[in-house]
Amino acid sequence: MSEQDGELQEALMSLGLSRKEASVLSYLLLRGSATAKEIMAELSIHQPQLYDVISSLERKGFLYVQQSKPKVYIAERPSVILERLEREYTKKKSSIISAIVKSSTNELARRNLIWVTRGLDNVVNNSISLIQEAKNELYIEAPPHILRKLVKSIKVACSKGVKTYVLLYPSLEQDLLSELVSAGIVELKTNALGQFYLVVPDAEQSVLMPRMMSLEEGNNAYGYVFKDKLMSLFFIHYFFDAWKSSETAFRKLLRESDYPMSFYSQRFAVWEILKAQEAGLKPKVTVSGYTLKQKTQITLSGFPFNVRVTSDVINFELQDLASGKRYLIGGDNAILEDISAEKIVIELA
Repeated sequence: MSEQDGELQEALMSLGLSRKEASVLSYLLLRGSATAKEIMAELSIHQPQLYDVISSLERKGFLYVQQSKPKVYIAERPSVILERLEREYTKKKSSIISAIVKSSTNELARRNLIWVTRGLDNVVNNSISLIQEAKNELYIEAPPHILRKLVKSIKVACSKGVKTYVLLYPSLEQDLLSELVSAGIVELKTNALGQFYLVVPDAEQSVLMPRMMSLEEGNNAYGYVFKDKLMSLFFIHYFFDAWKSSETAFRKLLRESDYPMSFYSQRFAVWEILKAQEAGLKPKVTVSGYTLKQKTQITLSGFPFNVRVTSDVINFELQDLASGKRYLIGGDNAILEDISAEKIVIELA
């Protein structure tokens, strides 16, 4: 890959494309057009994977297909692609702002489940308090200068068995990487753009601060504290949206002693199922949640298959060992799936 390819690919990823999507699109943008055979040869992508990527890019309006023999794939004009990416990014920010405004005016706010905290020191102190309350899992998105203030608390959380996932922006500092690895985090990713400052323990409560404020070292910043599960799951959704297309700086090796793993975030349960399968392990899962049709509580156990982590879909299929029935397992706000998972426990067969 040339330096120009790499820079363009990183830029596309920072705006929300997966690594494979960014790789194919940057290749087409720089070369104009190519056949599937040419793309596979140049980028070392297998045919089924390539067609999944092409279908996704075509659906998003980033390329079109010349119906010749063989088919030729042509990138949309850069200005059109940029406009669509910016529109999608703006939509995400608007959705978050809208949810915050809505929550701040409803009954939740009147019960003091959401409030504004002013000053960077107060945002950090509230974050530390939440990290100290973590019992199972912890999700953090932050710039280096704030993350350094949290490392001590992160280390304590990890020592108690809290699975910790960190997304760092805009750039990684090697000494900080060493500190976080020593603390015992599960995985660290980097994203040049970043979305927001976020701390979420156990998918139950959260601290959120606008990205631009988090990058300033003054004390004029403000953030939101949410003692609300629905909003925290909402933020994890966007956190994971950036997570899956960000650069991996560190990933802890899986060991049998790490299991069982439990998650209140379906996104990261799916992520860990996928990682276990990639490592050649055979994960068995127990899913607790509710059926989307009948809205009844249900608990299932079985071996996950057809695990999907794409730009549009995060789910897996499960054949319940007790009933023999097959279910499609989604997360909060699931629409197409059979089950909305509220807790997933992963074991090894």
